[in-house]
Amino acid sequence: MQRRELLAAGLAALPAFAPLPARAQTPLRIVTTDQPGGGMDALLRPLAERLGQSLGRPVLVENRAGAQGRIGGQVVASSPPDGNTLLVTVQAGVVINPQAYPSWPYNTLTDLMPVTDMGRGSLLLLTGPSMPANDFAGLAKWLQAQPKGSVSYGTYSPGTISHFGGVLLAKSLGVDMVAVHYKASGDQVRDIAGGQVALGWGPAAGSVGQLIKAGRLKAMAYLGPKRLPAFPEVPTIRELGHPSVEMDGWIGVFAPRGTPSDAVAHLQNEIARAIAAPQMRDLYLNVGFAPGGAPPAEFAQLVKSDWQRFGETIRMMDYRPE
Repeated sequence: MQRRELLAAGLAALPAFAPLPARAQTPLRIVTTDQPGGGMDALLRPLAERLGQSLGRPVLVENRAGAQGRIGGQVVASSPPDGNTLLVTVQAGVVINPQAYPSWPYNTLTDLMPVTDMGRGSLLLLTGPSMPANDFAGLAKWLQAQPKGSVSYGTYSPGTISHFGGVLLAKSLGVDMVAVHYKASGDQVRDIAGGQVALGWGPAAGSVGQLIKAGRLKAMAYLGPKRLPAFPEVPTIRELGHPSVEMDGWIGVFAPRGTPSDAVAHLQNEIARAIAAPQMRDLYLNVGFAPGGAPPAEFAQLVKSDWQRFGETIRMMDYRPE
């Protein structure tokens, strides 16, 4: 009895066990507008795994692809603002499509809170090996010599920078081109390489980079503000004298409206730390993606400026989604 009494007394003297905070026991739900195995999904999955480790809570990725980003965005916009739900989506789903489609079901500027960007990247202007021009100057001369409406260019989806890039390039060169919209970027790249469309756009990552190095695609220009480390010989569109065509895209992280600012700041800090890890930076840079992690206010300003810029482009081209 004496030993039991001593043990009981010792246990009573210990501090009471404090359960984990409720938030630590609740999964962080990340809704992405990409399909499983897509390019954005491939960048998000390792980030989610690292976040789970640093946050000490489960992180669940939920794919809600379709409807130009509408589905996933609406899920998050209508979720409780408790810091347990995030949206990961591309630029087009936040600042382009909501302005182009008249019945967008929520206001992306007021119903979503910018948290941070996962990163930024742009596209290469591509032609196939059968294109007689071997550089941008030659391509411009070739385009200007073609009959009006006879040149087609590929896009990986309407309302994306692969679409608007063609519109702005045609305007800057004073030519007329017809957009051919594909359901999958791989189909577009295949037809560029095969000459079914005269030109198109693609990221430097994956199959595009491999096809360029194999001589099955020609890279004429880069839409982003700086030359790509993987293709330093390819000039930017600004260097070539067409700054109005320059644009890049981003993947953004958003929370529902009303999420506490301290929760947003905490999530941004953890996401930025995860992206800055050497393994994550290498993963992003290898696919031509500049790692992000901007503070909420800075990212919010980017969203606002892109909203204005692409709104002007939509009005200029009188873009009406099919």
